[in-house]
Amino acid sequence: MSQNAVQVKTPWGNIRWSAFYAAWGGWVLDGFTTFVYAFIDLAATRYLLPATGISLSLTSFFLAAFFAVFLIGWGTSFIFGPLGDKYGRIKILSLSIILFAVGSVLSGLSTNAYEFMVFRFLTGLGIGAEWFSGGTTVAEVFPEDRRVIGAGLFHTGFYFGFLFAALAELVLEPFIGFRGMLILGGLPVIFIIYVRYKTKEPEKWVNVKRAAKNSLKARESFYSIFKKGYAKSTVIASLVMSAVILGLYSGTVYVPTIIEDITAKIAMLKYPVVYYVAAGGAEVSAFTIIGCILMPLMAEKLGRRITLIIFLVLMTISVVLIYDIIFYMNSLFYLYLAIPLLGLGGADFSVFTLWSPELYPTEFRNSGFAAITTFARYFAAALIFIIGYLALLVGFGHAVAYTAIGFVLVMPLVFLMKETRGQKLPEKILSGVKD
Repeated sequence: MSQNAVQVKTPWGNIRWSAFYAAWGGWVLDGFTTFVYAFIDLAATRYLLPATGISLSLTSFFLAAFFAVFLIGWGTSFIFGPLGDKYGRIKILSLSIILFAVGSVLSGLSTNAYEFMVFRFLTGLGIGAEWFSGGTTVAEVFPEDRRVIGAGLFHTGFYFGFLFAALAELVLEPFIGFRGMLILGGLPVIFIIYVRYKTKEPEKWVNVKRAAKNSLKARESFYSIFKKGYAKSTVIASLVMSAVILGLYSGTVYVPTIIEDITAKIAMLKYPVVYYVAAGGAEVSAFTIIGCILMPLMAEKLGRRITLIIFLVLMTISVVLIYDIIFYMNSLFYLYLAIPLLGLGGADFSVFTLWSPELYPTEFRNSGFAAITTFARYFAAALIFIIGYLALLVGFGHAVAYTAIGFVLVMPLVFLMKETRGQKLPEKILSGVKD
């Protein structure tokens, strides 16, 4: 064959779309459940604090506390990483959807702040497991020549969920209130029927399980991510992820909250507040979806490192601009102008959806992906508690703006991560091969 012959890529019709839809659909529902709370957090907090006998003067602190507990739950979901390596991606994917659906419904039925915290923990536990289980599934079912694009497409799901949450806020919230919105998070249970009965495990995982002489135990899968050749990737990627998480849960997720705050200070509004809140949420999600679609093109052209740095720079600029300046201007006009930067920067998450599976072999890929996307949650949760305290001292906007420091601090670490552009998913079997 001529060296100049055009390489024909795998036809789109040859891709296992059932597995993609299972993973993407779960991620959409994750996004919906996550951001539904972002739209009603203020209303829920203002109701639950008096019901618990807590002063409303602590609203800012408890807004941060509820998010922090959610992140602790997400962090704890790392236990499902090794289980996914041992028992299968789809099984853990199904379990994760059940967990966050049940947690969301119970959150909607909470009668006090402490019950609410427990159920937010459960919701976070399920949502965290869905990301790495779904992301690993997509990486393993897409052919190599389509895998990078597959990662970008998969990650749009979370922000389509954000978009649907914005629509629910606009259309349903005035009628069903914050409790009804949270209970809507139980809808994903219906999706389980499709996931469990229509989706098979990725062939890469099945083949490795067949080839392995002694399949790794769950705890061995976990320990493997800290062995020589993998420990550096695990530690550094987790540190970088901590800043990315902090940006999402202190920057992006609080957009509806600051819109409510700004509109409360405007004497005459042309439309109901819910319209402005939903519009802001829809704008963030739309531009993050665009960023997720652009990410594969950038990652292949510029590499994983530079692509992530670009998104981190966008997040740094937008968080400072929105929370340190525009928030105190009480200007919806300038806020809506700045939101596209925040939305595009939010695609920094999608880089990890592509990059994390490339750092580990199939035998413990789920464990590695889980570690990167969950361990950082504990650190981020602690920082969000600090932000809640700072909000009492310096004001909410200034406190959130401080999170931009995290982006700057982790940028040098990105260059210590392994560049995987142009490389295939590693398939090395550590537990031996059957005779």
